[in-house]
Amino acid sequence: MTQCSDGFAKHNIDHLSASSINLWSNAPDVWVMQYLHGKRTPMGAAAWRGICTEDAVAAILLGTPATEAIDKAIAKFDGRYMIGDEATTRERERIKPMATLAVAELQAYGKPDFPEVEEGENHQNKVEITAVGDGWSIPVIGYLDLVFPEHGLVIDLKTTGRIPTQMSPEHQLQRAIYAKAKGNLAVKFLYVSDKKTSLLEDGDPSELLAIAKVQISRMEAFLRHCDKDTAKAIVPMNTSSFYWSGAENLRKEFYGV
Repeated sequence: MTQCSDGFAKHNIDHLSASSINLWSNAPDVWVMQYLHGKRTPMGAAAWRGICTEDAVAAILLGTPATEAIDKAIAKFDGRYMIGDEATTRERERIKPMATLAVAELQAYGKPDFPEVEEGENHQNKVEITAVGDGWSIPVIGYLDLVFPEHGLVIDLKTTGRIPTQMSPEHQLQRAIYAKAKGNLAVKFLYVSDKKTSLLEDGDPSELLAIAKVQISRMEAFLRHCDKDTAKAIVPMNTSSFYWSGAENLRKEFYGV
């Protein structure tokens, strides 16, 4: 079999992100299924709650009345989960207090800056850095939640059931990418539960990006030496990984276990 000199080009992967690098590092079996075979695990209620809450926070900061913005966010949640179980209902009920607490923390910064885009496009600020290795290079992109240029500040909003005392390694990498791309701005993550908030900025971006470079290099080498079916056949499996939570049937269909 003739090897392609660039594993990313071989598999038509034109960019990476913090989430794809983290998934490769933590659950390569899920990564292979998702990025090489196009099968995604379903989005859970907590993740959807986060998206809906972020929509409400951005709208309120831009001047939409809080009641209107929160009602619209809850309606968006209900559009995906018309009838929910106890856990789903709990996530729905967190939207209002989370949005309220986040706005209280952020309103002192004024209106965030969003790019002018066409209707239906992503209103977040896109950032990009480039990872370069031996014979390959690939963009690593991200999207900033809230940018406050007058304060020299980027804030990424993370809604959660439990506030961490320190950012997870996965979030630290995300922050490192943003910090590298926006070197003239401070980057902080605002964690919001339905009871309190915490603003964190952990990890040394240079060290984290150096580690990520190693992981990306290994990803490229894996891709260069494998077609997608070989990757599926040889990638390590972890059936107990939380990444498979709610996707057990998909895992059994794809991997047979």
